[in-house]
Amino acid sequence: MLRRKNARDMTMFEECAFIAVTTTDLAKVKLFWVTLLGCAVLREDENYLMVDAGGVRLCFDLPDGEDHERPGSDPVIGLKVKDLDVALEALSNRGIRAAGGPFNDRHGKWAKLLDPDGRTVILTERV
Repeated sequence: MLRRKNARDMTMFEECAFIAVTTTDLAKVKLFWVTLLGCAVLREDENYLMVDAGGVRLCFDLPDGEDHERPGSDPVIGLKVKDLDVALEALSNRGIRAAGGPFNDRHGKWAKLLDPDGRTVILTERV
C-alpha cells in the first residue's frame, strides 16, 4: 500500500527567495520603498534593488528584454499593518496618499497605494 506524503514532506523549497518586479526608475523605487515605506535595502546595483518588505524580499529590476519586460504589469503586493489608520497617517506625513480606501468590507480593513510604476500595494490591517 502506498503511503501518501503530506505536502510539507514533498516540497523541495525552503522559502521564497524573492519576488521580482520590473521598474523603469530605480531611484523612484528606492525613494518609495526605502525612504517612504521604511523597507531595508538587502542588495542593490545599477540594474536592481532588493528590499525586505515585512519578511518578503522584493527585487525591483530594470527592463532587460527577457525576464523583465514591462513595468507596472507585475503582481499586486500586499502588506499587513497593525493599525491601518496609524499607518495611513504616517504615510501621509511622508507624502504618500491612499489611492483607494480605507475600506472595511468582507476582506477586512484595507487601503490601496500605488508605487512609482503604478503597481498596486495593498495595506491590510491585522485581524
